[in-house]
Parts: sequence; structure tokens; C-alpha cells
Amino acid sequence: MKTILSEQPAAADRAVPDQGVVPSAQDRDAALGNDSQIAAELVRRHRPHAVNHLQTGVAFALWVLTALVIALVPPTDAYLVKGEAQALGLAVILAALLGALWLASRVWDTASRWLGAWSPWWIATAVVTLAWETLTAKTGVLSPPYVPSPGQIIAEGWADRTLLARSVGNSLLLLAVGIVIGGLAGLGTGLWMGWSKRAGYWLDPIVKYIGPVPTLAWIPIVFIAFPNSFSAAVFLVALTVWFPMAVTTSAGIRGVSREYFDVCQTLGASSRFLIFKVSLPAALPNIFTGVFMALPTAFVTLTIAETLGVNSGLGWYINWKKGWSAYPSMYAAIALMVIICGSLLTAELAVRNRVLSWQKDLTRW
Repeated sequence: MKTILSEQPAAADRAVPDQGVVPSAQDRDAALGNDSQIAAELVRRHRPHAVNHLQTGVAFALWVLTALVIALVPPTDAYLVKGEAQALGLAVILAALLGALWLASRVWDTASRWLGAWSPWWIATAVVTLAWETLTAKTGVLSPPYVPSPGQIIAEGWADRTLLARSVGNSLLLLAVGIVIGGLAGLGTGLWMGWSKRAGYWLDPIVKYIGPVPTLAWIPIVFIAFPNSFSAAVFLVALTVWFPMAVTTSAGIRGVSREYFDVCQTLGASSRFLIFKVSLPAALPNIFTGVFMALPTAFVTLTIAETLGVNSGLGWYINWKKGWSAYPSMYAAIALMVIICGSLLTAELAVRNRVLSWQKDLTRW
């Protein structure tokens, strides 16, 4: 991380004449605000993305080309090709969406910024989709069941949409319950460890020795100790979330400057105020780091638990379809899992950036 304030004192010294008087804070702020070099650097580093018409045009042309290849190039005779209509529909929708956003970017700043940030990804996705379609459905170089065409994955997933939707709902329910329980437990444990030396003495060894134990090692014990597979899976997810939350929260609480507590206690602050108004807000960056670390590991634990013991959810669905060699349906479930996990991480980062917006002017992420 590179801070942008390191260049400011030199610029301020150039802007404020040396008259033997130490400038006040207001004078320094005014000098910094009027310095053209600093203003130009801030604009360069914080300038929002704008649409690149060349990149957007290339992305639009590639998606149109993908739709034309799917529609006009005859499929291979090596095997029965399925799902071409679904693949064509998706390519047309994406091309139309991209074209509409491109036109709207001339008058809509949000569309312009979005295309400026994501046009390279539209290009890369179109290239991969076009190559995938050509090598599978059009030439037969790669063939099912291990490498189905994009349209076949879409068609198989849509045909099994009821069971897939039920599996997604069960996985999200299990994940939500486990994250809430593990997150609250980890937050409370980390707060207690960071605030109390006696609690830290007893809990530190437990966290250090139990937390890093792999999930697979707990499965034989957990599925025997709990009355049903759902509660056992919830415990495994909660345990996975508890460890990073406890460690990062404890580190954040212990890292709060002692001067903050001294000032507040001088003004008559109670222990409750010090905990909830000083310690927790100051530890928020560490807490959000713990959430970011916990989400992917929770999803991994969820998949393992569903694969080995829970008879529902995406992990169970993937294992079941693999047993029947129904690879297109299995790939559809994996794609849904990728989308869900990525969306959760994106939402977490958006919340963190919103809550910790005060850090952005000091540090480049």
C-alpha cells in the first residue's frame, strides 16, 4: 500500500513562504489546496473510470461474432449437440445488453464508468466463449461427457432448475446460519481476548491449537456427536468462521492505542463506552479482514459437509451428478457456486468500503 500524503509536506513547504513564522494548520491546508502539483496528482489517482470506446466496440463485436458462429456454423457430426438455442439466446442477450450500455454511456455516467472498468473482462469472456463453442459444438475437438459445450451446460442446468434451486436454497440457509453463529462467537471471543488479559491467557492456546485443525479432521467426531447432519454441518461452518474472526478481532482490540483509553477515562468514560465506542470501531478494519478470510473457508467447509454427510445443497448435488457421470449438470452447479461465492465476497467488500470510507483518502487499496 502506498500513501499519497508522503509528498505533501515538501509541496507545502514550497507553497508557504518562509518568513520565520510557523504556519498554522489552516495556512498549510490552504497551501496544499492551492498547490497545482498535488491537485493534479489527486485527480490522476482518483479519476473515475470512463468508457473506452475502442475496447467496448471490440467487446460488442466479439459477442456479435459469437452469436453469429452459434447460429450459422453447423454443429459437428461427431456427437449429438444439445443446447445451441440456449447458447444463442444468451449470446444475443449479452450482445444487446453491451450495446445498450454503450449507447447509454454517452449520457449516463454510471454506464460509462462501468464499461470503463469492465470492458476488458467482456472481451476476455467473449474470446473464451467463442473458443469453447468452436472446439466443442462446432468442430468436436473436445467432446462430452468431460468437456460439454456451453449450450449443453445451460440446457442441462435449466432442465434441472427445480432441484438446483432447492439445493441453492439449502446451501444458503446452512451457510447463513453457520456464518451468523460463528461470526458472533468469533467476535465475542476476540473481544474478550483482546480486552481481558486473563481471558487472553486461557483462550489464546485454545484458539491457536483448535482453530487451525482442518475441517476433514472434525467430520468423524461431529457427525457422531450431533443429532442430525444439518446441525453437524452448521457447527463445522461456524467453527471455520469462528477462528479467523476471533484472531483478527483480538488483534484489532489489542492494537488500539492506549492514548484513546486514557483520554476517554479522563473524561469519565465507562468500560461499556470504551468497549463499544472506542475498541470496536478502532478494530473494524481487522474485523472486516476476518470476515473476508472467513467467507471462502466457510464455503469450502459447506461443500465438504454437503458432499460427505448432508443430503441436500450444492455440494450434495455436485457429488450426486458426478456419480451418475452427468457432467453438464455438475458444471452448472459449480458455476452457480462460483457466482454465489463471488457475489458474497463482492458484497462484503462493498460494505467494508462503505463503512471504512474514511481510510480511502489516506491509503490506496
